[in-house]
Amino acid sequence: MKKTLLSSAVLLGLITSNTGFTAMANTISADVNSVAGHKGSQAQPLIFNHGKQSGNIQSHWLFTSEQQGLMLQTVLVTEMQQGMQTTVAEAPLPASSLLVKGDFELLAFSDPYALTLDRKADRVRPIMLKEINGKPTTNVLPLLPMGNFEINWICIQPRTQDGNIYAWFGGESGKSEQWLLGNAEHFSPKLMRSQSIPVNSTDCAINGDTLYVSEPEAGVWQFDASPFADTSAKLIFPAIDNQITGLNLLNGQLLLSDKNGKVMDDKGTEILSFSAPSSKTTDKTEAKAVTKAQRLSLAINASTSAQAKSATFAIYDDKNDRYLFTEQALPQFFPQKLLATSLPSAQNVGDEQATLEMIVEIPAWVESAPSDRPGDTMDDPAIWVHPTEPEKSLVLGTNKRWGLLSFNMRGEQVQALPSGRINNVDLRQQVLLGGKKRDIAVATQREHDSLAFYEIDAAGKITEYPNQATNMTDIYGMCLYQDEKTLYVFANEKSGRIAQYRVDWQQNGPSIKLVRDIHTPSQVEGCVVDEAQHALFIGEEDKGIWRFDAKPNASTEGKLIIKAEGDLVADVEGISLYQGANIHGKKQDLLVVSSQGNNSYLLYQASAPYTQVGRFRIGVNLNGMENGRETSIDGSAETDGLAVTHLPVGSGVWQQGMLVVQDGHNHLPDANQAFKWLPWSSIVKQLDIH
Repeated sequence: MKKTLLSSAVLLGLITSNTGFTAMANTISADVNSVAGHKGSQAQPLIFNHGKQSGNIQSHWLFTSEQQGLMLQTVLVTEMQQGMQTTVAEAPLPASSLLVKGDFELLAFSDPYALTLDRKADRVRPIMLKEINGKPTTNVLPLLPMGNFEINWICIQPRTQDGNIYAWFGGESGKSEQWLLGNAEHFSPKLMRSQSIPVNSTDCAINGDTLYVSEPEAGVWQFDASPFADTSAKLIFPAIDNQITGLNLLNGQLLLSDKNGKVMDDKGTEILSFSAPSSKTTDKTEAKAVTKAQRLSLAINASTSAQAKSATFAIYDDKNDRYLFTEQALPQFFPQKLLATSLPSAQNVGDEQATLEMIVEIPAWVESAPSDRPGDTMDDPAIWVHPTEPEKSLVLGTNKRWGLLSFNMRGEQVQALPSGRINNVDLRQQVLLGGKKRDIAVATQREHDSLAFYEIDAAGKITEYPNQATNMTDIYGMCLYQDEKTLYVFANEKSGRIAQYRVDWQQNGPSIKLVRDIHTPSQVEGCVVDEAQHALFIGEEDKGIWRFDAKPNASTEGKLIIKAEGDLVADVEGISLYQGANIHGKKQDLLVVSSQGNNSYLLYQASAPYTQVGRFRIGVNLNGMENGRETSIDGSAETDGLAVTHLPVGSGVWQQGMLVVQDGHNHLPDANQAFKWLPWSSIVKQLDIH
């Protein structure tokens, strides 16, 4: 927070509508080379992931031209020793060459895709670039679909977590979109999600899963750019009536450029100021003022010395129609490891996110049919396993606006019961009630502070029984417990009260009787019972996970066994139990927990010392299934309820059971909430690898 406040104060003083950046250090002289723009727009370094350019005195750049197309430019690089120049290229830059003819504006590049705006079509033009025999070759790909806003900036986002490449398009109208382009081998563009942004935005920059957007009225905004994120925004650099026209990142540190070609870091220190010769002459005494600079691009240059590095910076001078390039030695206060994905390094491309939070992402396999209405509707799932044909198993899920749903293993909705505002659901199979073994599901019904009861027959058809009244106020979550003879319900309310009810059978239907109350200090919801230990695990949303003895005559004293700290980020939401998991070669029962605060899932041993044995996120699958249809599906975020089973729910990968979660933000494209699930075997495989 202190850093943000300092940066805000600096920017408020330095970025105004009447002046450019005011240097807080001595004026930095820089040798500037210029290239004719031919009605240009933006330049980007051309660096391939396999590139080995250490010691090379040339770097290669792409730039766009409305008159010519996509151009290739060689830029000479100074050899640095101990931060001092040892060789300087005095000759003018070589002539640029044409890669793809067209009328192009804007540019973003990440191996192997370049994205530019085709002005004749007003659509984004993807171009694949590959290096063959040391030379770039191009493959012009089909235009992306026409959008519903005019595009003003483009950023590209390679993600190490899932191996996919994404892109962001934004405009002055206050709209932007994230697109999934595919991976390096397969280009299959799909709209990921929409994101509201400030109107009149001028530029963007990407750092891992963070998107930065500049606007002249307020400053620089920060957005979560992960494919499963929500749409929240944060103003990180307030700067009223500013002249910011370019953004980029150096070592994870935000850099800004203004219309006069001055570049500053986020502490207000001037990095450099472009002072360029005319694009029509090599006489460096003839200079033209830079008064309409646009976009800021840069790349770390290769060096034979690990201690001597430089970066090449580029802007486009719109008034004089030229691209300006200059090289700057990196001072010691910049770490030498490049972190920002938008800043490729010729020496170590692909390692830029190494120090960022790297949680393994395991692709979702199936997405259910979405909710029938927008908003926070879907909440908690449960898994019913077919007694003889596992592939016919079902996922039950609550729609907390109106009822209970069931889905087949392909995600298609099978049944909908209008039970009212039910919140959480759990089930047990082969429970002896009324002299018969039954599959029973129970849910909390918030309209009447009651419990809803259901029976599931051998074919998966659900029948509802009359609700059972409780003495609870604002009933919320629940879970079931079955001992040797009896079925119990643990229902909770927002006060932290947990009521244990015994389930009996009277007059052709279930009935309940209060057995005892237990308490936690504050709000709880998700819970699960490990029946082998007779242990109730319940999440106090802000504090962590409690353990109580589940036996009806046991002590009501509980113990906070896992605190909401470190990897477990509040709210603590869904909790389930996987029996007999084999993680890292050790067989053990595991608690599966939704860490809602950072969109992740944690695995803990279900017995003392409750060691954390893994964590992961659920990510994008280019070849998933949605509502019975094979297609790309997104991951999950802000999960409320989840459920897991160790029993087979199909053949092959599904023989070890599955995990199903509620998805709070359904994208690819934007849609109402849904449930996502994946085979347990895919979790084990990924965690063993990592």
